[in-house]
Amino acid sequence: MQSQEESLRNQIALGWIMALLVLAFMFVFMIIDSAVMDNNFMSLRMDPGQSTHWLVYLVGVYALMPIYVHLVHGMRSHALRWVAVVLAALGFLFFLLHHLAHWQGGQRPDLSSHTLDLVFHLISLWVIANSVRWARFPRP
Repeated sequence: MQSQEESLRNQIALGWIMALLVLAFMFVFMIIDSAVMDNNFMSLRMDPGQSTHWLVYLVGVYALMPIYVHLVHGMRSHALRWVAVVLAALGFLFFLLHHLAHWQGGQRPDLSSHTLDLVFHLISLWVIANSVRWARFPRP
């Protein structure tokens, strides 16, 4: 039983790290696209825009969540495990709505422009599913 719980924790931590990596790649591709298109970095001016403070906090949350998952395990608190579920669900919802807003605005014209967003959503769903399983895991 212990190894199954440890596996869930590791999958959740890996999911948060993979999501952070995909976010970083999306940002890098935006920079490359703006440089190649020679459009005065228009895509970066629209998203994330002038105010990037929220992006700094977001990256911090994604980077610290694997540590949080492993720290909470030592506390044996199921309430704190559900906090991880809520944070994963909120992250998924935020980025899903963000993606849909870009799609509706015509900024995602073809499949390649959706690929990393879809990968990110799938990773997020994986993190949520495993987080729920971990939160429900019986106490020793």
